[in-house]
Amino acid sequence: MREELRKELVRKGIHLTGISVPLFYHFFDRDLTMLYAAMALLSFVVLEYVRVRVHSLFPLPRMASFIQRIKERTAIAANVYFCVAAVVSIYFFNEFCVVLGLSTALLSDAVAAIIGISVGRHRLKNGKSWEGTAAGGLSAFFISASLGANLTISIVLGMVFCLIDLIDFGFDDNFIMPLLMVVVVEIGRALP
Repeated sequence: MREELRKELVRKGIHLTGISVPLFYHFFDRDLTMLYAAMALLSFVVLEYVRVRVHSLFPLPRMASFIQRIKERTAIAANVYFCVAAVVSIYFFNEFCVVLGLSTALLSDAVAAIIGISVGRHRLKNGKSWEGTAAGGLSAFFISASLGANLTISIVLGMVFCLIDLIDFGFDDNFIMPLLMVVVVEIGRALP
């Protein structure tokens, strides 16, 4: 269990570097943020190609083998999916929605994984736990509320997190979660 938690802490530490996108957007304009996210996406695509196809040239083989899950050994890593969601979000949605949605998705996912691995006892078919999912949903509520979302949007984001965490959509949740959270914020702001 300790080894699994250690791996997940390293994984989520790397995933949390994605918070640089909403932070960047908060301090800079849309075009610079789009450039930043697109450059990150391009870099990750190249790194992933090298990691999956040209193993000997990959600069961090020990790190990759330590943190990657079995299905990720020959598949695209989460950072690529997140960057695609970030680029799409920045292109189509306003700053508030992107900053709130991406930040909530990233931070809540980290909370859910760490709580799920450290104290989760009731496992689901997808390997996640009820405890982790509940912690992620609650953290989505509190994170979004602290970032300026109204009560309704915060509640819906918490529920959306739980729904995405519980259901296997057949596609990487590192793409679905951030993008859907941005969309929820946009819809919530548009409603009276």
